[in-house]
Amino acid sequence: MFRVATRMVGDSDDVSDIVQEIFIDFFNKLNNGNIIHHPKSWLYRATINKCVDNLRNRKRFQNLESLGEYKSESGLLENQEMKDAINLAISKLKPQEKNLATFYSEGLSYKEIAEVTGIKFSSIGKMLSRTLKKMEKELKNQRYELYS
Repeated sequence: MFRVATRMVGDSDDVSDIVQEIFIDFFNKLNNGNIIHHPKSWLYRATINKCVDNLRNRKRFQNLESLGEYKSESGLLENQEMKDAINLAISKLKPQEKNLATFYSEGLSYKEIAEVTGIKFSSIGKMLSRTLKKMEKELKNQRYELYS
């Protein structure tokens, strides 16, 4: 959740507040007797919703450049040049495409992505493929290839 919020919002203080609010909402729902059948999907969906609300409140919804920011914790992206190229490619995606790429990189299954985004399960694969091809094309336009 923290990584998703960081990619969407960028500001670490806002991200911490968002994640904390989501957990408070989650536990309040459970304490009020509500049943959450798919907690992981609910948490991801709540993260997206809170991030979008935050962006709207900051009047930055139309300019989502900060969505492309990525903080690597796993060391997979050690090269700053690679990070910058990927950030630029992500920043050029539409919001829905950014969400797909984010959830895919988080390891969610197609079914989980469908539950979180509300996109039909049968459409996830094709949309994700198109999104990844757009990113690949942008990386090639930058003369940066991941598979050189």
